[in-house]
Amino acid sequence: VVIPTYNRVHVLGRAIKSVLAQSFPDFECIVVDDGSTDGTVEVVESFQDPRVRCVRLATNGGVSRARNEGIQVARGELVAFLDSDDEWLPRKLELQVARLRESEDARTTVAYCAAYKYDEFRNRMGIHGGAIYEGDVFDPLLTGWYPPTASLFIVKRSSLLDVGGFDEGLACAEDYDLWLRLAQTANHFVAVNVALAIKHENIGPQLSSDPATRLAGSRVLERKWRGVIRHHLAPAAYRRWKAKRYDEIQSTHFRRVRQAVAHGQRMAAWRYWLAMCRLLPWSRRNVIHALALVTLGQGAYGALARAKEAFLKARRGDEAGSRP
Repeated sequence: VVIPTYNRVHVLGRAIKSVLAQSFPDFECIVVDDGSTDGTVEVVESFQDPRVRCVRLATNGGVSRARNEGIQVARGELVAFLDSDDEWLPRKLELQVARLRESEDARTTVAYCAAYKYDEFRNRMGIHGGAIYEGDVFDPLLTGWYPPTASLFIVKRSSLLDVGGFDEGLACAEDYDLWLRLAQTANHFVAVNVALAIKHENIGPQLSSDPATRLAGSRVLERKWRGVIRHHLAPAAYRRWKAKRYDEIQSTHFRRVRQAVAHGQRMAAWRYWLAMCRLLPWSRRNVIHALALVTLGQGAYGALARAKEAFLKARRGDEAGSRP
């Protein structure tokens, strides 16, 4: 189990505890401290369990380098990833290892699961929705399937080494890029269609919550994969792929607008909205919603959203009742 971490002392203990609570006991838990300055080592050393060890990196080099270091020093046949702000449910490793072992396809080297998402800002838990794909998943990945976090995955270590691990030139979406390269080289995926991890969102500074980092990552991904997408699928599929990437960036901007409005930071909210306008024509829907939120305020915007949902629900009911 590889846990990369950088100045996450406030949540790291929860992640480690969720590993130690696994029903599958045969593991090593490698915490890769990516140059932290906040007492990370003391947190790791507080766990009196020989399966937990800390690998310290002298300088901060990013999550990809930290994960790659963990892969290099791992002694097991399989490597599971857990982000330090996420956590697992107790049967996560047990069910995934069993799923890999029962597969009769020799090319099956990757297992993943479904997940819950917990919005720290709204204090809400829900299922992280998404389709489930197995076997050769290259086409679904190219057409926009994007598992939400590396914390869902367990991969054969030899396959990770064969493709060179995570791309250390990517500041974000490095996990998506890795799944693409694994699928492209005939590694097959299997799924445990049960939520076995909790992805925590809006928990503080996160790479996934920084629009500039996501935009930079998307541009690198585009340079790496647009030729493959166009050749393997079609120009229209490439445009849909690009639109989805930019929609995710706009969604990140919208979350910033929402938080700024909630904290009464109107000028900051307007700045975030203007940043969204620079990415037009991508995701006009998010831009319009953000404008309404900044203009109306959180209370009026929420009331409008609830009224819209009630109207749509009533209309669906009317349409269902009118069917023969």
